[in-house]
Amino acid sequence: MSETPTAADRPTTVRWERSPHDEFSAPIIARLPYAELKLEHPALEPTGYGESFFPDAVPYASGDAHRVFYWRSALRGGAGDIGSPATWEGICATPATLAVLPTSESTAFDLVSSRGTATAVTVDATVAGESTTALLESYAAPTVRVLERSESGLRLVAEGTEYAVRTGTRRRISLAERTVERADGGDGPTTTTPELVVRVPGERELHHPALGADYRLFPSFGVALETVPSPLPVPTTNGELDHAALAESLSLDLSARPYPERVLWQAIATTAFDPHARSEAVPRLCQFPTGHIGLSVDRDIGG
Repeated sequence: MSETPTAADRPTTVRWERSPHDEFSAPIIARLPYAELKLEHPALEPTGYGESFFPDAVPYASGDAHRVFYWRSALRGGAGDIGSPATWEGICATPATLAVLPTSESTAFDLVSSRGTATAVTVDATVAGESTTALLESYAAPTVRVLERSESGLRLVAEGTEYAVRTGTRRRISLAERTVERADGGDGPTTTTPELVVRVPGERELHHPALGADYRLFPSFGVALETVPSPLPVPTTNGELDHAALAESLSLDLSARPYPERVLWQAIATTAFDPHARSEAVPRLCQFPTGHIGLSVDRDIGG
């Protein structure tokens, strides 16, 4: 006879609601010229680390398509400011944001961020993923503008000097040395040479929530939402959500999917169905005609 599972290992039921897809703005799915920019300071001692458990952007290959999948919104500006994807010259990702490259004007990038009276700069980072930062008392950030994104590459200006990076290559550009001081005082002033890292891999298939939308976007994972029950029995192991067991209970074969999609599966499982991690609200999910799943948590339980 098999042992009776402990209370912690019995499935916990989680209520969710299925909404018509037209209650969610259609996501952005577009093939566009793509580039990455980051401003690193490798000589500085890190004072902070990236806080996101799941990266905002997940790049991966699916068949013949090279995707960049943003499950959380990262695009700067609204539809009235940047238009539709059909008008974009390309897109450029930084460790914190995603920007549109218009054909009509240059684009400035915020590659550092303000933290009160201090400035957070990147020591080392992957785009929209893990990062280490240093908090500085004051910092003169370099001005970086993209002038043109064409099939052959990217033209940009950094601190008044123009650079070109060919498609399919990466370039590390050393900028003028600066004297900086850590916000906590540290060992006093020190010098650092910022390095602008530019990568131009070519075209990528962008998957991103609609402009201005606050829902989360996920691939279909091969699931049809109408077959998922509510309340949903959520398997746990030692009291914690078991992502793999949840997929198995829904007849999803995660081993057949690219590893990055398995990361996205953990993100949707945790956000929507983890009884410990999710907020006290009923998650609303929809399935777009493309198969993509939209997730919104904006309604109180019982409301």
